[in-house]
Formats: sequence, C-alpha cells, structure tokens
Amino acid sequence: MPVSLLYFSDSPGRLCAALLARAGWMKRERTNFMGRITILFLRRLWLPTLVFGAFCLICVAVYTTLEGLRAIDAFFWIFHPHSIDYRSVRAATKLFSIFVYVGVFAFQVWIAERVLVTIFNRQGLEAWKSMINDANIAKLKDHFIICGYGQVGRTVVDQLTRLEIPFVLIETNEGLCRELLNDDVLVIQGDAKRHDVLVQAGIERACGICIVIDSDSDNLYITVTARSLNAKAKIITRAGQQRYANAIRNSGADEVIIPEYEGGLMTGRMIQKYYPALGSLK
Repeated sequence: MPVSLLYFSDSPGRLCAALLARAGWMKRERTNFMGRITILFLRRLWLPTLVFGAFCLICVAVYTTLEGLRAIDAFFWIFHPHSIDYRSVRAATKLFSIFVYVGVFAFQVWIAERVLVTIFNRQGLEAWKSMINDANIAKLKDHFIICGYGQVGRTVVDQLTRLEIPFVLIETNEGLCRELLNDDVLVIQGDAKRHDVLVQAGIERACGICIVIDSDSDNLYITVTARSLNAKAKIITRAGQQRYANAIRNSGADEVIIPEYEGGLMTGRMIQKYYPALGSLK
C-alpha cells in the first residue's frame, strides 16, 4: 500500500504529467472523432463524388469540342451556366448546357441525400451523440463520477437520476456504453484507473466520486488516484472485504461501503423487527 501512496504523491512533476495527459487526451479525442466522421462520409460519398468527377470531365470535353474553349473556361461553364452568351453559341451548345444544368442539380440532390443518410443512420447518430455527450461532460461542474455499472452501480445511477443529481458514468463495456448513450446518460467508455479518463470525467470539477467496481484492488487504486487529482472531492468507495475497507479508508476515502455487510445488517434489523411477533405467537 505505501508504494501506491508514494506513486501518487503531489509534486510539480505529477501536476505537469496530469496536464500533459489531459492535453494528450483532448488531442486524441478530437482526432478520433474527426476520423470517425471522415470515414463515415467517405463510405457514403465516394460513389457520387467519383461519378460527378467523370461527369465534369465529359462536360469539359464536349464544351471544348463544340465551342473551342479552354478547359478552365469549359469547367467554369459547368458551375456557372449563366455566363454562356446564348446569342453567340451553337444550338447544340444550348441543348447541352440544359443537360449539364439538370445533371448538376441531380448530383446535388444525390450528394445531399447521402449526407443526410450519413448523419441520421445508426453510425452517424452514434457519432453525433458521442460528440454531444463529450460536450455535455465538459460543461459539468459540482457533479458526481460513478465508476462501474454493475449491480451496485446501476442502483446508484437510478437513484441519482431520480434525485436529479448530475453525474457522469465511467464504464469499460462498449455495448453498455452504447445503450447508455441512447438513453441520454452521460457516460465515458474507459478504465477509471487511468488519469486521463478521470480527467475526462471532470474529476477536478467534481463534487465527489463513487467507486463501485467489483474489484477491491481496482477500487483502492482509483481512490488514491482520485484523491491525488482532487483533494476536496468526497470519495465513496465499495469494498468486498474488511481488510480492503481499512486500506481504502486510509488511502483517502470518505465513506467505505461493504454491500454484503450492509445487507447483513439490514437482514438482522428485519429479523429483530419480526422476532417479538414470532415470540408472542408461542
């Protein structure tokens, strides 16, 4: 345990490392998001773009043949048909310019349709929801961070949602994160043991953090990390064993919960409640 405490000791080097990690994460997130959007649009637009390029080459060739124009002038006529002097061109050029005008309009409709399909299909919607999710998380302040979406984490999320307490969830399972995004839950897919993930969740601005992962060692590690990043945050940590509970409390947790122990206490209270009634029956 002392090794972990020494590893997370406050120092200028640790502060610089945290700032660099945050800057690196922001750069990676922007790059990843733009990469996803670019790939989505390329998949949808490569065919109409290729056909439109071939269409432009054909139009340039026809205009240069009919009117003896330079390639640049013929290309200009494609996108600006009003520049054609109808009094000095051939009848064939007039007919062809009508065909070009209709063709350009058709390509505009085709490309617009592809763009709308890209934005509103499942992958596109997930990308936009992810962007909105990240923007909303960046605006959070005085919120709680929930680490883990197991049985205890689900109950905590339900309670905070009912009480309208702002929170952001950190979960490693990609499928769960996708479902939560669709339910408009602020969620980050990642490992809560990592500095950059906690920084992304806004640990410096958070009111507190609730660590309910099904691993005592991970919960201890996250507790120490969270305390090093925000000395004022309230930390509530789950423990599975009493020996870990003491270590977690000594590492900076304000509250340590042992679900099995709490469940046993509640069961004992229920037995105590009904015991006099059972005794009176005898």
